[in-house]
Amino acid sequence: MDLDTRLTIPPHVLSRLVGEETVLLDLESGVYFGLDGVGKFIWDSVSEGMSLAETVDAIVAEYEVDDAQARADAVAFASALIEKGLVQGRG
Repeated sequence: MDLDTRLTIPPHVLSRLVGEETVLLDLESGVYFGLDGVGKFIWDSVSEGMSLAETVDAIVAEYEVDDAQARADAVAFASALIEKGLVQGRG
């Protein structure tokens, strides 16, 4: 996966803000997921249609983290979301 990848949320995944956490529901599996902190930040970026590169730039601007760490963490998190079927990647 490269940083030009834009993630999209498939129709079978719903998300809601509950307090400080974003809760995801995969309607196909019935499994709930909870996101907070940087995970919530990345999810919000996906919801806004940002590429991974734009998301990394936003993470670096928002949090005290260097670019290489933000890039590695964002790609790993995006890969986990794809693996669980919560998002789809497109270049």
